[in-house]
Amino acid sequence: MIESWLFIFAMIAVLLIPGPTNALLANASHHQGVFKTIRLIPAELLGYVYGISLWALLLHLSMPTWPILIHLLHFASAMYVLWLAFLLWKSSPADKQRQNYQALKPQQVFLSTLKNPKVILFATGIFPIETWDSFENYAWVLGVFCLTLIPCTLFWIYWGQNLVVGKVKLCTADQLYKGSAMLLMLCMLPVIVRFF
Repeated sequence: MIESWLFIFAMIAVLLIPGPTNALLANASHHQGVFKTIRLIPAELLGYVYGISLWALLLHLSMPTWPILIHLLHFASAMYVLWLAFLLWKSSPADKQRQNYQALKPQQVFLSTLKNPKVILFATGIFPIETWDSFENYAWVLGVFCLTLIPCTLFWIYWGQNLVVGKVKLCTADQLYKGSAMLLMLCMLPVIVRFF
């Protein structure tokens, strides 16, 4: 079984940080309404599960012939976390999404999630190595992931909508992005330390 369930904190931090899918969902809830946007959660969930499983399969198949790939992906994941923290500190993607809005479809959410580098980060850096040892571990970790993803997505659908329109008095979008960058770096320290 999984030795430590502390990866859940890193999972929550990565899911809560502003990203392309989160900005799309926050903006969609502002334009389409919360209930229409909630129907897009299965597309996001499917995108994450499909992407994570594909990367895990790629790693499993390549390990016998190219064992260094996992180390390269760990390094790329660590660099992505640093880059993402830098971008979060400097800009506000939700503002960019607000400027050009079109009705959001499930296919767009699925593709946005599938292409999101967070998928590689989950498969190679955040999920424990034991996840891929048995189907039971895989089912447990993905079940926990799904239970974590739903409240994080609902947070972005409801609270992100209020943030996009400026209804949140306690926090501006800029403060959220800077705070997310610091939270991301703090929660990713165990992953980065494990790599080195």
